[in-house]
Amino acid sequence: MGNTKSKAKILRSLKRKKIILTIIECFFALIFVALGVVVFVPSVRTQAMQTLAKSSFGKNIINMFAKEKFDNSSIYDSDFDDSAIEVNEMEYNYSSEYTEFIMFGIDSRDSTFDEGTNSDSMVIVSVHNTTGEVNMVSLYRDTYLRIYNNDGSYRYSKLNSAYSSGGAAGAINTINKNLDMQIKDYVTVNFSGVAEIIDSLGGIEVNLTDDEVSQLNHHLKSTLSSTGEYSPKVTSSGKNVHLNGLQATTYCRIRKATFYDPETGNRVNDDYGRAARQRLVVMKLVDKAKKAGMTELQEMMDTVLNSSTKGQDQIIKTSFSMEEMVDMLPIIFKFSLGQSSGFPRKLTTKSINGADCVLAKGLSRNVKILHKFLYGEEEYEPTETVNEISNEIKYSTGIDNDGSDDNVDDTVFKTEDVENESTSTASENVENMNFDYDDKGKSDFY
Repeated sequence: MGNTKSKAKILRSLKRKKIILTIIECFFALIFVALGVVVFVPSVRTQAMQTLAKSSFGKNIINMFAKEKFDNSSIYDSDFDDSAIEVNEMEYNYSSEYTEFIMFGIDSRDSTFDEGTNSDSMVIVSVHNTTGEVNMVSLYRDTYLRIYNNDGSYRYSKLNSAYSSGGAAGAINTINKNLDMQIKDYVTVNFSGVAEIIDSLGGIEVNLTDDEVSQLNHHLKSTLSSTGEYSPKVTSSGKNVHLNGLQATTYCRIRKATFYDPETGNRVNDDYGRAARQRLVVMKLVDKAKKAGMTELQEMMDTVLNSSTKGQDQIIKTSFSMEEMVDMLPIIFKFSLGQSSGFPRKLTTKSINGADCVLAKGLSRNVKILHKFLYGEEEYEPTETVNEISNEIKYSTGIDNDGSDDNVDDTVFKTEDVENESTSTASENVENMNFDYDDKGKSDFY
């Protein structure tokens, strides 16, 4: 009898242990599945990262893993003095509603990020803090404006010279004073290193015409020569053609082939097409980064941080500290790409002192359009400073708004519909377009 009870007790004990083991196995299986979902399902992964970025605990973890590398890099511009940044006296203040910065693109072969280097591209990035919507405006580098020097003096010249003479601070002051902006931060990207970032995210896909393929391959030789790297040529035109990093950065430099806006079907030529390509590549990169896996994101961060170790060539320099960037993460995860445009919206070109310049057809009018685009301000009134600059440019160049293009909702200058059709029809034409395409002399390629 005692033997039977003992056996029963042993069986009950074994049964309990089996149940406990089964529960433990299920627990670890659930953890494994959860990790798999977070790692491999983009929407869940993004939500998990966003939740982590919102909490102080999560921010501490991110700081713990990234801060040492960040501090050992030269990404952060510790010499940047935001108290020296100037803004016009405005009754509007957008800083609580929007996070804004200016992104400079330079093409420095020796990683010179300060004075002495012209900015090849300038893009205002405006992020709505609540919705996460991002609007971008390319500032045409040849735009004739009042250029502010760091000592407070000024001259009139091309916008891209502001970075060369005053570095990031001088260029920001010039943009703020001429356009009634309130920008206080910047990110400078060296195009020579952008190829590595693009490659770390697996490249991008763009639409290419035959003319663009020809120009891309023509300029690719120069890119390969300057970087010492190798890339095959692009062999086909068409929709969603895959470009690696070197091909994509060369694509950003194309000026002498027509760019077709993938959303509207509009044609954009010359330097305006180049600016439109740069905005498109930025959009593609943001979209890829949002969908990237852990390995790709880690590789991208390592590329940026390792290339920016003091004493080595670097890709990025910024006024944002590590803490500020971590605080921005919740906004970054909400990024939704909105509209993009160019400035000035209403323009003409003219040679000034032997240099080809872009002239706003009424600077004040263009600033009104800019504020409507970025902030939805229907009745914005430019400050006295902007009106003064506008009048001085008008009197010295003879260029003012002539009233022939008063519709502020028109497409960007140098942009036309494919066959002067409606935007919706033009967009359908892009979808159905044969990209084995010769535009019969309408492109500057000819």
